[in-house]
Amino acid sequence: MSYFVRPGDSMGKLSGTFARKQWLALLVFYTASLLFAIAAALIEREARDHRLPLLAIACVVATCGAVGLFQFFRTTDEFRQNINRKAVQFAFIGSLLAAIAFALLHSFVGRDVSPYVLPAFMVVLWSIGLFFSARRYE
Repeated sequence: MSYFVRPGDSMGKLSGTFARKQWLALLVFYTASLLFAIAAALIEREARDHRLPLLAIACVVATCGAVGLFQFFRTTDEFRQNINRKAVQFAFIGSLLAAIAFALLHSFVGRDVSPYVLPAFMVVLWSIGLFFSARRYE
């Protein structure tokens, strides 16, 4: 089955094996991101006895998420790569501003923010950027 996307086509009308591969890759990525966030939150709260197994689970889940994201980027055409590039730019700028805000929060208030918040925030920003970039071309 062929996979063609032209400017002006609706993003929801994609069909074929590439669309299924992209959907599956994004499902793997978002599921892995959610499981990583849960494991990271448990690592922060649990006693020392449970941290090593949770850290191992978090590493495996993060690797699965990275592979899912790589598969998603690999199955895109030039049109979608442009959309992804804009979404990644949005996420990078947003996470840079968030890192600066976290540093300022730490220096002025003295409150530490978990180091796992920034990657989760970047995934959220990438998803928002992907949504708005895709809507721009509809």
